[in-house]
Amino acid sequence: MLIWTLLPSLLLKNASLDIIEGLAWGHEWQLGYEKDPPLWPWIIESLTASVSRSLWACYLAAQFCIGTVFFAVWRLGNRLTNSREALLGVLLMEGIHYFNYPTPEFNDLVLQMPFAALFGWLLHRALTGNQRLDWCLSGLVAGLGLWARYSMGAYIAAMGLFVLLHPQARRRLAEPGPWLLVLTCLLVFSPHIYWIIDSGFVSISYVGARAPVADTGAQYIVQLLAFLGAQLAAIAAMLALVFLLWRWRSSKPTCVQTAKADPVDFNRAYLAALALGPLAFSLLLSALTQRPPRAMWGGPLMCFVGLLIATTIRPVFTVDRLRYFGRAWLIVLLLPALLFVVEQVCRPLIAGREGRVNYPGQELGLEVTNRWLVGTGMPLKYVIGDTWHAGNVAFYSHDRPSTLFSHGGYRLSPWVSPEKLKQSGAVVVWDALREGLAVPADIRAQFPKAVLQPAILLSRNSSIYKIGVAFLLPESRSPGAPAQMHRSRFDPPPPTP
Repeated sequence: MLIWTLLPSLLLKNASLDIIEGLAWGHEWQLGYEKDPPLWPWIIESLTASVSRSLWACYLAAQFCIGTVFFAVWRLGNRLTNSREALLGVLLMEGIHYFNYPTPEFNDLVLQMPFAALFGWLLHRALTGNQRLDWCLSGLVAGLGLWARYSMGAYIAAMGLFVLLHPQARRRLAEPGPWLLVLTCLLVFSPHIYWIIDSGFVSISYVGARAPVADTGAQYIVQLLAFLGAQLAAIAAMLALVFLLWRWRSSKPTCVQTAKADPVDFNRAYLAALALGPLAFSLLLSALTQRPPRAMWGGPLMCFVGLLIATTIRPVFTVDRLRYFGRAWLIVLLLPALLFVVEQVCRPLIAGREGRVNYPGQELGLEVTNRWLVGTGMPLKYVIGDTWHAGNVAFYSHDRPSTLFSHGGYRLSPWVSPEKLKQSGAVVVWDALREGLAVPADIRAQFPKAVLQPAILLSRNSSIYKIGVAFLLPESRSPGAPAQMHRSRFDPPPPTP
């Protein structure tokens, strides 16, 4: 947690694309957004607002999520097996790509992980102990997991099917516990269900459109194999660690007896369903829809793979084996961090340009806000444009304006209305290097009264950025008063007469 909080805090100069988008959403405090449930945008908005818009709080929150996964896996492991194998199950997770290198990109994928892990631990407590508090807590984390990301449903569906199929678990259906879980989950998630219906299923439509499209069965199989190959690559370091403690002679795994009837078989079946069931459900859904999943979607499905392997191989704990394992584990811990540092330091030299996490967003927000203030004498309340450029202005401007995403208009930005724009005006921004200095045609069609301004020229180390700017003036200005063509220190000097 310390490593992956400090490194991005020291090396990344700008918010990533996911964080920028989430901040634009979270600033509006809606019950849902075009792509995601609202819990993740609410969290990052609250965190950045509480620390003067510093991003270290987001990086720390991401690592708190990963630490919670490790904690929940450890607690479940102690219920299923001995403490050494439980600890090994946690240590092996450091060898899974999704739990280290990508985590500074705090997004809905990272946020879902702790809820999935807590759900697996608490559901086992509920099934074996049958305490109503555990059933309610399981329903609570399941509902909150859905607020984080819809793919939490893969865990809920997989474990629901396990309860239906396993005789020992199925007996609980005659008792109030499982129905308390279902009721709690529905009550927690019901406000967002209302929003989904009221919004015309905007977010559900996005999820369907986001998955890759396979035109033929052969293409689907190729893309599905690519997804599975990506998951194997993500756990390659973990498999290398497993090799160091592998027991080559066959031996049946043992589990601590925590249930009255067939505890060993029950615990083994439960862990297998928990570790592999969500992936199997996702693949089944993919096959039914002929939509291959994206590689990064596998991240939240890997929470219990390490524990499953640790309890299956019956590892050999000798001094020599542990010595080799410890050295290899330190490499697996530190190598991704080293690669992260090398990428951030050397990428501009190798690629010839900065990444988005080193974009001059703060300078852009300051310059746009100053131009608007000089040109209109009013605070900036709205910014229009694509997610990246408008989102950077919205976050880094000291006026903290609301964002109208140009790709979706008012439907995807319901916190903005034509009446509000008429009253307060807005700034339109776009990438002038890619789209030209003139107002892009799609934006011009939506806002024909936008007044073109001089472009903003920014630089960061080896990269040059040219941002197009236009003012959508508030109607409260006098009809004949044009916007001031404000010239900033970033503009080239005027031609000599």
